Amino acid sequence: MKALALDLGASGGRVLCGIFDGKTLRVEEVHRFDNEAVQSGGHLHWDIDRIRSGLLEGMRKAAREGFSSFGVDSFCNDYALLDEAGNPLAPVHAYRDKRTEGVLEQMDQRMPAHELYERTGNQRARFNTLVQLTAHLRDDPDALKKARSLLFVPDLLDFYLCGERAAEFTIASVSQLYNCLERGWDCAILHAFDVPEGILPSIVPTACRLGRAGLQVLEQTAAAPFWVCTVGHHDTASAVAAVPSAEPHFAYISSGTWSLIGTVSDATIRTDSAFRLNFANEGAADGRNRFLKNIMGLWLLQEVRRQLGAKGHAPTFGELDAKAEAAAPFRTLIDPDDPRLFEPGDMIGRLQAQCRERGEPVPVSEGELTRCIQESLALAYRFTLQQLEELTGLAFPCVHMIGGGARSALLNRFAAGSVQRPVLAGPYEATAIGNLLAQCIAMGQIASWVEARQVVRASFGVTEFAPENKPAWDDAYGRFVAIKSPDRDAVEAKARE
Repeated sequence: MKALALDLGASGGRVLCGIFDGKTLRVEEVHRFDNEAVQSGGHLHWDIDRIRSGLLEGMRKAAREGFSSFGVDSFCNDYALLDEAGNPLAPVHAYRDKRTEGVLEQMDQRMPAHELYERTGNQRARFNTLVQLTAHLRDDPDALKKARSLLFVPDLLDFYLCGERAAEFTIASVSQLYNCLERGWDCAILHAFDVPEGILPSIVPTACRLGRAGLQVLEQTAAAPFWVCTVGHHDTASAVAAVPSAEPHFAYISSGTWSLIGTVSDATIRTDSAFRLNFANEGAADGRNRFLKNIMGLWLLQEVRRQLGAKGHAPTFGELDAKAEAAAPFRTLIDPDDPRLFEPGDMIGRLQAQCRERGEPVPVSEGELTRCIQESLALAYRFTLQQLEELTGLAFPCVHMIGGGARSALLNRFAAGSVQRPVLAGPYEATAIGNLLAQCIAMGQIASWVEARQVVRASFGVTEFAPENKPAWDDAYGRFVAIKSPDRDAVEAKARE
């Protein structure tokens, strides 16, 4: 079987082909294209036409060898409002857009944060769909009255391909509109925030056949008829589906623009402690629950690299890691989750400003900046992993590092040193692999997600990084906790009370 996957990220899209021979899966890249959010009218938007064009070009290339199914995964929360004919009524805002500044506090007047958590299990975050909709209605009170449907970005692309308006389970589960106990749209939330129930599509499970590609798509791509399948439309859900663990519960770090640390649980965890620490409950591809926390991730380094490129020098991530290797260890530590680091802009200046405020040596060189980010991320992993074990009552003997960030041997080494347990890095293409496995299940080639993980173990290796230099990491962790804990976490906890 040959399946085609679009893995759409916040900086680019990749079309990949998966060849499944009944035992192992092979993944080949077919096409890639840029996908940075664009500034328009003072706001950040996604160029949906460019995304669509990149996808169709990838399909044209893949059509030469043929494929039988397609699935898309992407970042979550962002949405399009469509009219009756399926035309967009407004640009698709990017989740880092500034319009959501201060909206969380406004939302508290409509429904207490703790009640929202009880109903949805979702973290309190300014990028949630509900937060974006609240901002949207503030700026354009009639926006939702004009709409006939709301589709999340991957669901929108599926609609363009096969004409079906539906919301896949994992992408719906992170919207803060979905009731995690009733497993459907939450009418009380919709009413409280003036969201018309009728614009939300039916929720469909992961790994099912949504519909056949339309004739226009087949003509545009010269492809033979193929099925559009639901996969873990939320890219992290697809990535976690490809963790090569034989255990039902495991710790993972999905490393990319964001670092997401969590496990898979049989039920949601919505305790007062989980709420206070802002852990999220999100749908897993197998229908269970992903319990996790977001850390800012390699977005910090991506923005540093973008700034350097704007000055005429764009080092590769490998070159930055090499310079970090040569820099002094533990010279400068930061809190990677400082809210000021969320939006694009002068990342280097913001990092340096945080260091000055906290009395840390200011990083200047590329190596100092990179090492500061990488070591601080590794220490944030330890901080969050300890919380995860306390909240779940589980002890994790190792950590699975998946996603593109797992290619960084330096970050993997730092992570193993910080958490003081083995880090198993790989597969690097976890998101695309999880996407392709869901299609194999939908097409009847793989019987279950348990079998799918067996396919991952048979097809892709991992690299183990052993913990090292414990005393130095322990000392650094003490500094990190002092930097991170006293102020920001207390403010967040107070805001949720």
